[in-house]
Amino acid sequence: MGYTEEKKTIIDYITHDGKIIELERDNSNLKAYCKILVNYMNNKKIIIRFPGYKTNKQHSDYCVCLDDGYEEHPISHIEIMNDLYNKTNYNNYDLMKKYIEDVAVNGREIEFETYQDIDFNIGFNFNELTDLMFYIAIQEDINYPDTRYQGRKMCFYRYLEAIYCKISYSHKLDEVIERATAKKYIPPKWQDVGDLYSIVSNIQR
Repeated sequence: MGYTEEKKTIIDYITHDGKIIELERDNSNLKAYCKILVNYMNNKKIIIRFPGYKTNKQHSDYCVCLDDGYEEHPISHIEIMNDLYNKTNYNNYDLMKKYIEDVAVNGREIEFETYQDIDFNIGFNFNELTDLMFYIAIQEDINYPDTRYQGRKMCFYRYLEAIYCKISYSHKLDEVIERATAKKYIPPKWQDVGDLYSIVSNIQR
């Protein structure tokens, strides 16, 4: 299922009779609701908790969590960035870039065989990482639906920057982490990275 279809499905999950489940004034119902999105053979699962702290009358925010069978924890852009960075080396950089772009464009509808030369024994495995990027991207599209904003492009820009840092002396991962946590402004694209953003920047949301 692609971004458009799955976004509609998730909005159905996190609303009630078509109405946004809003936060109470005291936030007492923050992340009180839960929906399982993916069950894995190893007892891990991806779930969403809602309403999230960005929920308002216009859109429904949620938190993506990974449950390892013992406990769950929320997954952040930074955790994904670190995982991608750790998987990247000089030999597989082009393949890692293609993988990120493929998820950005096609969501979960990608083939493991294309990326089996990436070491998915480090950190998240192929299914986990692909699914986590996909559902976090949908979260960004829901939170920032207006075309003035980047939506899911934002997180994929940061993921691409993270792997670029592994092969470059001009930028460091700490710089990307700072950009990922930026408040009240949209970080401009780097101008010294060639065609790093080209595929993702052409995504039509």
